[in-house]
Amino acid sequence: MDEFDPRRPSPFTACERQPVTDAGARGASIRWIIDTRHGAPTYRLRIIELEPGGHTPLHAHWFEHENFILSGEGEVQIGDQVYPIRAGDVVFVPPHVTHQYRNTGPEPLRFLCGIPAEWVRAARPDVYGEPGKGPPES
Repeated sequence: MDEFDPRRPSPFTACERQPVTDAGARGASIRWIIDTRHGAPTYRLRIIELEPGGHTPLHAHWFEHENFILSGEGEVQIGDQVYPIRAGDVVFVPPHVTHQYRNTGPEPLRFLCGIPAEWVRAARPDVYGEPGKGPPES
């Protein structure tokens, strides 16, 4: 494996691949490829990988997701809707909306997943709600 050095460009494989152990996940792993180690104060970037037949948990949280499908094929559930996805697609998941990614293909499904840093929630309660509380009233 390549050595990770946050001060210079490095291959994503230099970032440790960790299994996703959340309840409801199967065959899922994550690599934190841009985070506080790089000095990124506002944004975090991850690569999620789902093995064939794998999926993320069906879940919701305070932050939005910006996703770009790198390889593979599958589907994403956003709220009550299910959409097919494949390499080259972009997906936006709003905050406080239940969602799940599922690999329906024969190869790994890999996607970039961008999320805001925790402090952004406190800075934008009008968008994300107060920490410790639900979404803001519409």
